[in-house]
Amino acid sequence: MAKVENDLDMYYAVGNANTQRKENEITAIMKKRNSARWKLISTSTAIVDTKNQFSNLYLFWEKVNNTVDDLYLFPLRYTN
Repeated sequence: MAKVENDLDMYYAVGNANTQRKENEITAIMKKRNSARWKLISTSTAIVDTKNQFSNLYLFWEKVNNTVDDLYLFPLRYTN
């Protein structure tokens, strides 16, 4: 049976300054997860402080690890 793992990355960002740096950091997170065979299933943002434009980005990930039993879900028929 497949084993499903879930994980969460929280990215904290402040205002609109250093936008390119933020994009580079988020890209690095996504590349690292993708190379480890994680699948991005959802994103969410939360504005924490409107006065200072402080917000968080949440990235929700899922990883399915198949077991040996999953490889034999469909029976094979042999004919002579």
